[in-house]
Amino acid sequence: MKNILIMLLIILTFNACGGGGSEEDSADPSSGTKVMADETLRGEWMYINDGSTVYIDENFVYPITKVDSTLIKVSKNGTTYHLMRSGIDTTVVTGDLYANASAALSPARQKGPVRSIGNIGNINIVLSHITDKRNKKEQDIPSTGKFVFNDVKSGEYTIEATTTDNLTVTTDVDIYGEEISLGGFTLVNNDGYNFKTEFIIDNSDSGYFYGSLKTYTGKLKIKNIGSVKGTGLNYTFSTDSAYVSEYSTEIILGTVDVDKTIDIPFTISFGILDKATVTIPLDIKIKDVNNNEWVDTVFFHVYQTPMNVNIATKEANVKGYIIAPGHELTPINTSNANILIPYRAGKTYYLVLSNPNINSETPYSIGIDTGTLSFDTFQETGAHEPNNQESQAFTIRPNENIVSYLHEGDIDYYIIDMSSNTDVGLFSPPQMPFR
Repeated sequence: MKNILIMLLIILTFNACGGGGSEEDSADPSSGTKVMADETLRGEWMYINDGSTVYIDENFVYPITKVDSTLIKVSKNGTTYHLMRSGIDTTVVTGDLYANASAALSPARQKGPVRSIGNIGNINIVLSHITDKRNKKEQDIPSTGKFVFNDVKSGEYTIEATTTDNLTVTTDVDIYGEEISLGGFTLVNNDGYNFKTEFIIDNSDSGYFYGSLKTYTGKLKIKNIGSVKGTGLNYTFSTDSAYVSEYSTEIILGTVDVDKTIDIPFTISFGILDKATVTIPLDIKIKDVNNNEWVDTVFFHVYQTPMNVNIATKEANVKGYIIAPGHELTPINTSNANILIPYRAGKTYYLVLSNPNINSETPYSIGIDTGTLSFDTFQETGAHEPNNQESQAFTIRPNENIVSYLHEGDIDYYIIDMSSNTDVGLFSPPQMPFR
């Protein structure tokens, strides 16, 4: 009997101290305890209220409540914040490996004239997340030099490959979207210089390109990712896509130091598309004073038809995101805005708004390819509730609008549905052969 009483006392003391709680709520930031509550949560997440990102793994210390696979709640200093997945777990990543024949290749492997460049294979390539050491993939590249990684989590990675002849490439890459083409990677000697290119657009609509003959301006950023200066560089650009109406670049020559970038002003416009979307490559060739060559490719994802998402509020800004297929995010922080996104027949977007603050409570209205509604007679603060997660999202279609209310601690989900055949004619491709 005495032993039983002792055991009951131990159990009561344990429960009074918070024992027996769920594993996902067991991490206490004040104690420094680090717990990976749910392995399915591993990956990059974004705070809906301010857009900051965090990578959740076993080092994340704040208590987590899992709402569903794309939404969690985190408690910090007595305030509950909503976080949504930034990206997906199933991205397909592709690219090409090249080698310059003027580098230290063995005679048996050297092909073509000196300084020619071509695909190189039969080597190992590794894709490693920058902070999560458990998030790593590797494969042996076939002789074509092309690589494909499936089921990659969105985030920031390092890509690395080395040959038996000590040719190597190492650089950081960002991976977001359903499918991403990383372009070309040239392997060089360990003491050589090397390059990687990205395109930064200055005047796109919410980050998208449209086949509307509009001229987009930006910069081709070419970075020296090698270990010595790149001397006397020059650049040529080309594309054989019939969808490119015109493009131009400035001629810029010179030396680029290690970890430095040269910005080349660039303009491009796309003709009228005969399909909903196309991916257009721009090939880049870099040469130095000794005629050594590097090649790379950047890709433009171009859409046929923009769709308007109109948002208006009565009292305060609303904050959140439009979530495209592949969980690509367009931020919202507005009291009155028109946001352009591509119309994608048969697809759906999500729109999510979040408010942790009592000072940001407000009525709001959303119109899809139509105007927003007036707040003159609005009183239904519970309109469209519950819609606190993707599975409860309220559906809005093109040419429809709604009005609702965002209260303290609230999160509201909507589906922008483009799956109906009634949209055909409004958004279908032009009925003419492409020229």
